[in-house]
Amino acid sequence: MNSNNFKSGFVGLVGRTNVGKSTLVNRIINQKVAITSGKAQTTRNKINCILNTKNSQIIFIDCPGFFKAKNLMGRRLYKTVLSVIDDVDLIVAIVDVAGGIGSGDFFVFDRIKSKTQPKFLLLNKIDLVSRNRIEKEKEKVKGFDFFDYTGEVSAGTGENVDRFLKSLTEKLPAGPRYFEKNMSTDQQLEKTVSEIVREKLFENLSQELPHSINVSVNRFEETRNRNGERISVVECDIHTEKTSQKAIIIGKSGDMLKKVGSEARREIEGLLKRKVFLQLWVKVEKNWTKNELLLNKFGY
Repeated sequence: MNSNNFKSGFVGLVGRTNVGKSTLVNRIINQKVAITSGKAQTTRNKINCILNTKNSQIIFIDCPGFFKAKNLMGRRLYKTVLSVIDDVDLIVAIVDVAGGIGSGDFFVFDRIKSKTQPKFLLLNKIDLVSRNRIEKEKEKVKGFDFFDYTGEVSAGTGENVDRFLKSLTEKLPAGPRYFEKNMSTDQQLEKTVSEIVREKLFENLSQELPHSINVSVNRFEETRNRNGERISVVECDIHTEKTSQKAIIIGKSGDMLKKVGSEARREIEGLLKRKVFLQLWVKVEKNWTKNELLLNKFGY
């Protein structure tokens, strides 16, 4: 579709970690297309999340948050963010008013201020703070006058999201439909499954351990059980850096791994609309976050 009335474009969502980028995109698409967690580095890859309407197609690119890189993987994630802000049609910087706007947000602003694309600023999590607090946080960003639009939203409740989308659509150029109407993401199904498992690990493990975890799918096939029902057989490897970390992931008598597997299986069954037989294996890949060959293998 090339009508001048049809708007389309790629929108990069950027910000420091845990400002709610993935929660916002899930709210916009109205389904879970990106995993979420309260821990840093939850999002590690660029994810194209597609909003289709009658007169527009907006591709939101959810990407890793800005953070201080401590290893080779961190530096690669940082390069991913920089590539996003170079390539999109519009940049949306998101800040967390509940957590407070500070130096990490200003660092993000400095990275995008020279870009020529339209730039939006979203103050997220307004449902968690008072009106007075929101106004105080807004004072902190008054000096950044390069934003074409500043809005307040709650990714959690959906407040003001429609208003933001209306303003966003108005700024996008006329263009074609890049993806089929029924697509909500171009992420491969196997990758989505591995991300679900990783999310459950993030939710159940201590604050630091998830940074050393990667999940890959080594078997994904559809078969039938004895009753002739369709069933998906999924086997995932959980990679971690140390033997001591492996023991924590497995847990006493395998309890942690069973819990993660049970939670992941239920969500994967909801995604695939059929029964799933899920097996998880924990493997030690020493210092994989610093190993170029392993990072390439894992897709970073």
